[in-house]
Amino acid sequence: MKLRKIIDDFFRSDSLQILAQDAGRLLDCPLMIVDNAFRVQASHQPPGFQDPVFRGALERGQITYENMSVISQDPALTQGRSITLPLADTPFPRRFSPLVSSGIRVGYLTCVDWHGTLDQVPEKPMAMLESILAKQLLSESSRNSILSSTAEEILARLLDGKFASESIFRLQIASSYLAGYHPRRLGLIDLSQYHSQGFGQDALKKELQYAFYASHPFFYQNQVLFFLTQDHDTALLQPLTQRFSLPLVVSAPLDNLYGLPKAYRLARQVMDYLLAHRGGCFAVEAEQLYPALLLERLQPAADLCSPAVLALAQHDRQHHTQYCATLYVYLSCHHSLQQTCARLFLHRNTALYRIRKIRDTFGVPLDDPSQTLYLLLSAALSLPSTGQEELLSAAPI
Repeated sequence: MKLRKIIDDFFRSDSLQILAQDAGRLLDCPLMIVDNAFRVQASHQPPGFQDPVFRGALERGQITYENMSVISQDPALTQGRSITLPLADTPFPRRFSPLVSSGIRVGYLTCVDWHGTLDQVPEKPMAMLESILAKQLLSESSRNSILSSTAEEILARLLDGKFASESIFRLQIASSYLAGYHPRRLGLIDLSQYHSQGFGQDALKKELQYAFYASHPFFYQNQVLFFLTQDHDTALLQPLTQRFSLPLVVSAPLDNLYGLPKAYRLARQVMDYLLAHRGGCFAVEAEQLYPALLLERLQPAADLCSPAVLALAQHDRQHHTQYCATLYVYLSCHHSLQQTCARLFLHRNTALYRIRKIRDTFGVPLDDPSQTLYLLLSAALSLPSTGQEELLSAAPI
C-alpha cells in the first residue's frame, strides 16, 4: 500500500476530507471518520456503492445510538485495537479503528469491507494511515473548538467537571439554546444491552425526539441523556423502556443546569445498582432508590446491627419467613397495624401473629422508644440478605 499521495496531501492541504478521499481510494472502500461525539467529520463513498446505514449516517451527520454503543463498549477498541464486525441492516462488515494522536483518542475510522479485502491490508501501513488521519482530525477538532462549541460539547464538558465556576459556564452557554433552557429532570438510558437493535434506523433517538419534544437527547459514556421539562408526560417513559427493552433512570429535580453533574452522578449510581441487582428494563426515579443505595454503603457496618434482628434475619433465610420485612414495615409505619397490613398485603391476624412472635419469641423490644431507630436501621440493613430489598424503594414510574 503506497502512502505517498496521502502524505503529500497531509502536508499540503490541511483538509481531513481530502485525506479521507485519498484513504478511501487507497483502500478501495467506503469509509467514514467520526469524532469522539460520533459526528461525521469526513467520508469517502465510491461510485456505485449503496448502503442505507452508510447513507443515513451521512445525512444525519452522526452515526446511530446502536453504532455508538458497539464502538464505545467494545474492549478491543477501548484498548486501542481495531475490530471487524458484521452489522444488522447491512450486508457489509465494518472495520472500526480508534484514531489516536499523541496518546489522545480523538475519534474513529470506520471502513466498509465492500469487497471483502480489508483483512489483506498490511498492518504497518494501515497503522501509518490511521496515524495521519488522527493527527488531522485532532488539528481540525482543536481549531473548531476554539471557534465554536455545540450545546452537546458544552454539556459533556460540564459533566466532565471542566468548568471552574458557574459564571464561566454561563458565559459559555450564552449563545446557545441552553441559556434560556430550564429542564426539570435528567433522563438517563443505559445502552449496554442495545446493540441487538437495527443499526440503520436510529429508532430510539427518533422516538425520544417525537415523544419528548425539545428533550435534546445526546450520547455520553455509553448512555443516552435527555432532559424532561414540566410539559413532558412522564407516563410515556415506562412504555418507551418496554418497547426498546432498556433501563431508564430519571434524576432528582434540577435546580439549574450547572447542577447537572451532581444529578447525573446520583442517577448513574442508581442505574449501576439496578443493573447489578435487577437487570432487565425499567423506568424509575432516582430518589426511589436512595434508601437502598445508602444502606448498601452501610453494609460494612452490619455487624453493629441488633443481635435480635440478626437472629430474625437468619431465621428468615433458613425458613423462608418474612419476620424481618414485617418488622421493618411495622416500625416504618410508626407501629400502625393497619398500614402494615396494607403495605404487605397481610390479613390482620397474620400481622398480629408475626408481631407477637417478633417481640416474644425473638425478644425484639418493640415497645422501647429508645430502641426504635436502632431496630429500624438493623431491619433495613438485613432486608437484602433475606431477599426483601424491594421494600426499600418506591414503585417505578
